[in-house]
Amino acid sequence: MASEDPFDVLVYVLKSDESLGPFRMEEILEGLEEGRFDLSDVCLREGAIETERIRDVLDWEESTTDQEPESANDVVEGDRESSPEEDMPEDLEETTRPREILYAGHPSILNYPLSIASVVGGVVGAVWLFPIDLRFSTLCLVLCGAGLSYLTFIRFTRDYLISPKRVEVISGLIAKSSNEIRISDIRAINVTCKGLLGMFGIGTVDFFTTGDDPEVRFEKVWAAKDIKQLVRRIQDQ
Repeated sequence: MASEDPFDVLVYVLKSDESLGPFRMEEILEGLEEGRFDLSDVCLREGAIETERIRDVLDWEESTTDQEPESANDVVEGDRESSPEEDMPEDLEETTRPREILYAGHPSILNYPLSIASVVGGVVGAVWLFPIDLRFSTLCLVLCGAGLSYLTFIRFTRDYLISPKRVEVISGLIAKSSNEIRISDIRAINVTCKGLLGMFGIGTVDFFTTGDDPEVRFEKVWAAKDIKQLVRRIQDQ
C-alpha cells in the first residue's frame, strides 16, 4: 500500500485563537520563509484529532530520508552485538578507566622486635646517659638510628597492592621489581598466622594459581584474613 504524499496533506494553523487554513505543505513552507508562521506554531492536520507543532508536521522530511539507512545500521550493529568478545581487547576495561588501588600495605614492623627495641632503648639510653657520659649517649643514638634505618628499609622496599584485576608485590628501593597475578586466575589463598603476632591478625597470605608454590606472597601483614576476604569478594563480583 502506497504511503500518502506529504504534500497532499492539508494543515490548519492555530494562531491568536483563530484557525487559519487549510494550507498545503508548499504554503506552510512559504509562510515560514515569509515569517507568517513559526516552527513552534500549533497546527492540526485535516482529519486528525490531536494538535501538533509545525516542526512535528515537517518531521516527515527527516524520517523518510533516514529510515532506510537506520534500519540497515540496526542490522549491522545487531550482528556485532551478537558476539561482542570477538573484537574487544581483553584488557579494554583497564585501558578505559584508571587503575584503582583497593589495598596497599607493607610488612608490619612488629615482626622485627630487635629493631624496635634498639630504637626505644637507644632513645631512652641517650637521654639517661646524656648528663653522665656524652660518648655513651652518642653510641645510644647511633644504635637508635641503625634500628630506625632498618625498619624504614623494610617498610619502603616491599609494597603489597590489590587492584580490581591484579594482586602485586613490588620490591626494591631504587631498582624496583614486581610480581603480579590476575585475580581471576587465583585458585587458592592460604593465610598463616602464628604466635603472639597472629593473635593481632598479623600473618602471611599466599596466592596460588597452579602448583604447590605460591606465585605471590604478602609476608607478615596486618589483617591477613581481611586481605583474603577482599580478594574473594572481588572474585565473586
